[in-house]
Amino acid sequence: MERLAPGGTLAVQMPRNFDAPSHTLIAETVRHGPWHSKLAGLLRPSPVGDPQHYYALVEAQAASIDIWETEYLHILQGPDPVKEWTKGTWLKQFLDPLDLPQRLAFELDYARRVGQAYPVQPNGNTLFPFRRLFMVVQKA
Repeated sequence: MERLAPGGTLAVQMPRNFDAPSHTLIAETVRHGPWHSKLAGLLRPSPVGDPQHYYALVEAQAASIDIWETEYLHILQGPDPVKEWTKGTWLKQFLDPLDLPQRLAFELDYARRVGQAYPVQPNGNTLFPFRRLFMVVQKA
């Protein structure tokens, strides 16, 4: 926080859904497919810590700290909506190294797994909980 002027405020939000099925099933798909040797090196722990981690980083220089988590419920539509959602973020890094046939096979395998974790509702929607961590710090 050394760049934050005295009395300044830092506001941060981070996704904290890396332990959710949407993300853990990507790792499961990597581990159980013919692409394992090509993709295993991309597996890594969550890039976002728990709230206590961020509290410890800023508490010594903070006059006040507010940290909270919220879980949004995204209502998704269409075929394989959670797979499509993750394709724009975390899943992309695993698809990019694969040739087209492997990419399609990986997507099918992941879509099957994630479809079981996030079933389509009777009205055709898919409910996708998405956790975020928020932090507002006032520097001392």
